[in-house]
Amino acid sequence: MRKPALLRHLILSPLICAFLAGGVVSQSLRIDSKRPSVYLTFKDFVKQAASEAHQTEGVRLVLHNNTRWPILFGEWLEPVRWSDVPMGYVIEMEDGSFAVRRHVDVVTRGKLLPGKTISFIVPREDFPKNSRIYVEFEFSWELSKGQRLPDRTVHRAYFFSSDLPRWP
Repeated sequence: MRKPALLRHLILSPLICAFLAGGVVSQSLRIDSKRPSVYLTFKDFVKQAASEAHQTEGVRLVLHNNTRWPILFGEWLEPVRWSDVPMGYVIEMEDGSFAVRRHVDVVTRGKLLPGKTISFIVPREDFPKNSRIYVEFEFSWELSKGQRLPDRTVHRAYFFSSDLPRWP
């Protein structure tokens, strides 16, 4: 009767310790343990979107880096308001298809330091009903000599159109 209990204890103790340690380690990688690692939030509505190509109202979203490492993201070479960045994002429809929007073809890489945020504007027409927008990013340590690795892991931060407040 004692052997099964001892055996169970010997098997479960290391597993429980590993599980608990994993939670501690993963939370220590985030600056604020109550928030996701990298995420998007709504900031405000804007009367006019950022670029010449998009002269409609829009939404200002904020990308948060809640990790202890810099992240890198795509930027379009388009003029924007001084407080925003020309963030590269993808519009995904409810059925999983992607909406195509015309932007400048040249994309550069922007950097967001640990604990920092940046804002960008998304035109209203880029938020069809039941869609979502995502920003792809990578951690600085995932690059080799400043270049993306082939078959790299893709990280995404999502914002759902259903999370928007009612348009004014």
